[in-house]
Amino acid sequence: MQVEYITTPEKLQHIEENLKSQPFIYLDTEVAVKDFENIDYFKDQIRLIQIGTDTQIYVIDAYKIDKEKIKRFLKENVENKGIIGHNLKFDLKFLATNYNIYPKVVFDTFIASKILAKGDNSQKHSLSAVATRLTDEELDKSYQTSPWWIENLTKEQIEYAAKDIEVLRSIFKEQVLRLNEDQTALKSSGETFKVFGVKNPVAALEMSFLPCLVKMELSGFPINENKLQIQTQNAKSKFQNLYIEFKKKYGIDPMSPQQVVNFLTKKLSIKLPKTEKGSFSSQDVYLKDYEDKQEVNLLLQIRYEKKNLDKLEELKKYLKEGRIYGEFKQIGASTGRMSSSKPNLQNIPKNLKHLFEAPEGYMFIIADYSQIELRIAAEYTKDQNMIKAFKEGKDLHRLTASIITGKDYENITKEERNLAKAINFGLIYGISPKSLVEYAKNNYGVEITLKEAKIFHENFFNYYSGFKIWHEKTKEYLEKHRFIEQQTLLGRKLIAYRFTDAVNYPIQGSGSDLLKMAVVLFYKSLDNIDAKVVNLVHDEIVVEVKEEDLEKARKILSTAMEKAGKYLLKEVPVSFEISLSKTWNKD
Repeated sequence: MQVEYITTPEKLQHIEENLKSQPFIYLDTEVAVKDFENIDYFKDQIRLIQIGTDTQIYVIDAYKIDKEKIKRFLKENVENKGIIGHNLKFDLKFLATNYNIYPKVVFDTFIASKILAKGDNSQKHSLSAVATRLTDEELDKSYQTSPWWIENLTKEQIEYAAKDIEVLRSIFKEQVLRLNEDQTALKSSGETFKVFGVKNPVAALEMSFLPCLVKMELSGFPINENKLQIQTQNAKSKFQNLYIEFKKKYGIDPMSPQQVVNFLTKKLSIKLPKTEKGSFSSQDVYLKDYEDKQEVNLLLQIRYEKKNLDKLEELKKYLKEGRIYGEFKQIGASTGRMSSSKPNLQNIPKNLKHLFEAPEGYMFIIADYSQIELRIAAEYTKDQNMIKAFKEGKDLHRLTASIITGKDYENITKEERNLAKAINFGLIYGISPKSLVEYAKNNYGVEITLKEAKIFHENFFNYYSGFKIWHEKTKEYLEKHRFIEQQTLLGRKLIAYRFTDAVNYPIQGSGSDLLKMAVVLFYKSLDNIDAKVVNLVHDEIVVEVKEEDLEKARKILSTAMEKAGKYLLKEVPVSFEISLSKTWNKD
């Protein structure tokens, strides 16, 4: 392993010649972090920047060289090259905050490992785990949290930093081979293919999406700090008052599960279901039937207010100068969907969305794909009746309500449409009539009998026969082979062992591919427009834009969403709604 430790501007200038002809470089950083549990991308500092070619490794000490000189070096030799790294989001965020460097063409071996896992959550994706799995190399990560802030680093620290680059070389080459072997009908032809030779369209999409995600996380989501403060105080006061009222009236702690169960079963004679462990469950869903009882109603109010208060406190915890900086896992679920944490910005209740407010001179563009899972499902199964309905611009929930009830399309009530919503989203994912009864009640507040559920189930699959054929084939295959490899419309491969997963993965996975593609296309067309994505929620994109650029950004987003939709959906028309609003709450 040839390693050069760079501590002077002269040495930095010397390595520029070796990098000029390289189409891509391997990159890693070591950062002087005060708290690894709460990394501060705006205050913590990069200590080392490790750059590698196929033959050389350079370890640049950022504490020994003037910051402006490093910035110029990175701007000229790193920003416009292909970058290969592991868990690159971490490094890219620090390059952005420390040096204002934003590489656009990247290959993340962490993301590639997740794609190759095909939804297998048992696989680990740390650099050491991937190295062991693909190259049989053992990687010691004990120096990861060593004191990177000390004036003179040890020889072991420098060798540790360089070792990551050496391992990256082997991992990258093996991953590209495996990704290209896992080929589908669609092929990548963009920058990821030109620079890294990656033909796999899912890998190309995820790598193109990564720099967009970095920008989104660093942008933060604007929130009205004053409103947040007032609403938190009000929620705290409301919760405390209800809590005291309950405790005084009934002599028990409403937040103690055991006391609540005893109270409900012994004092109110409510029959509660048992959990797998044999204890009684007092979850809200089981108490909805007893809302007319004053005690239960008060208990549900207390829980609602506590949940509300917890979310507000969570938001306050991650507030910095009028913005909430959340973290997203790019592939947070087996399907490729993202997940959000610290705080979770994908589960904000409707009553709190008004707190997210664009700053002075800015607005939000809020765009939602309409009934996208059903459109993808129709495309996937080639169900002619569902495709026809979408082509004719029909409301699919209203149509399904008409089919299952036998009533005319025009005479469907709001309640019947809501029932059809539960049936559409439940049955395309293969739930049984018995599960449909619970699903309709728990998710849509609609009560149906098992007998009705069986009739609706039969009517649905008789009309949407493409789903019936697909479900039967999937069940048959699973019975023979015990697992099935499914793939999204883009070609993301996912292994399922259960029937419900087998019919869920390709639909939700295609939805994730679609949203990410729309975001990538949006950023590609922005040019100098003052607009940025500030949140993503499954089928929704929230953009913050300067008021004078509002119309331009709306058109760019609309074009991006339509183009992504047409790329993945060949027979079903894509549909979406775009709203302009000062707050996230469109109403």
